Amino acid sequence: MSTTTFISFAIALIAVAVAFGLVICARPAVRRLRARVGRGRLSLWLDENPTAQGLLVLLVGSATAFALILVFIEILDEVLDNDDLTVVDRPIIEWIADRRTAGVDTVVVLVTDIGGKVLLASVLAIAASAVALRLRSWRPVVLAAIAGGGGALLVAGIKVLIGRDRPDPLHRAVFESGFSFPSGHTASTLVILGTVALLISMVTASGTLRATAWMAAGILAVAVGLSRVYLGVHYPSDVLAGWVLGACWLVTVAIAARLPETAILPVARRLPAPGRVAGTALRPVVASTLAALSALAAIFGAVSIAAIT
Repeated sequence: MSTTTFISFAIALIAVAVAFGLVICARPAVRRLRARVGRGRLSLWLDENPTAQGLLVLLVGSATAFALILVFIEILDEVLDNDDLTVVDRPIIEWIADRRTAGVDTVVVLVTDIGGKVLLASVLAIAASAVALRLRSWRPVVLAAIAGGGGALLVAGIKVLIGRDRPDPLHRAVFESGFSFPSGHTASTLVILGTVALLISMVTASGTLRATAWMAAGILAVAVGLSRVYLGVHYPSDVLAGWVLGACWLVTVAIAARLPETAILPVARRLPAPGRVAGTALRPVVASTLAALSALAAIFGAVSIAAIT
């Protein structure tokens, strides 16, 4: 890794520290809220019925993913028609370009590098490997590969399908090639750091650590997305689409990972011998992979139909 990559990593760690501080500060308010609300009959019933709880998670997750892809298609329609949402794209880029400073540019470039392939791939690989060893299972590695690889394929395919040009080079602070819609840095940051948060949630019972991981992922995804607009390499609508698409794919991968554990698709798992990685428990891995690939094809198909019509 280069020096700038290490600095970008340090900035990411600062974001994690900020997220941890926010979670600690919010804990008293969360506790008071829980004490006031209490636990309803539905919550208690779900605790006693893990199968129903799993089905509810799948139902809510599927509805969320479906709603997100509809929002993405709506943004796509606005981009293709050059209407409503996109009428502010160029004015915003021009306004920012007229107010940039060299010092801020340097910091923002370091922030945008957090969404670079090398740093994201390294963080995801380390997290997946650590969780795989902790759980003695290959499922975290496969989950990471599906999330990262599938997200990259989805963004690349849609970029080529839509073929939107980037903002005017005169308004850019850095050089960037390729198509503009959606923002790959934005989508990849949300998907990969969200997957890291998901992996962390698989191995810890600490609500503080889970909340910190998810909040840090959200903070960094927002920061990277905004940095792409500031640098003039993406329109605001590109970044908004990147957030929506990334969230849709992250929710889809999470659903696929949960599917083999539900009554909808019960897949028996063979526990590994102590001290060994579970190379034999392939049925849940295959089920999750096929579900994710089917969802990937469905999402790309829906976007393709929307783009053609």
